[in-house]
Amino acid sequence: MTQETTQAALARINRSMLIVAIIDFPGTLLFGLGLYGIFAGFDQGFLPILSNTMIINIMLIVGGVIMAWGIFRMINLAREKQGIIQQCKN
Repeated sequence: MTQETTQAALARINRSMLIVAIIDFPGTLLFGLGLYGIFAGFDQGFLPILSNTMIINIMLIVGGVIMAWGIFRMINLAREKQGIIQQCKN
């Protein structure tokens, strides 16, 4: 692999990692608010929506799915990046 194509591939992977991190953020936020609703919520103090257990469960499920997708995608991108770096060293 030439230096230019290697740099382009690494730039593409880094850009993809940034996009995954941006997409993953709302999932993390939903999951965190769901956990807050379970352990500290259940009242009208912080967010009235956290008094509904069905909404909390949906937040946990949707947030967890988004986070799982983000982790899976990041691991694949990291492996791809590591493979390119190892190939350049050889």
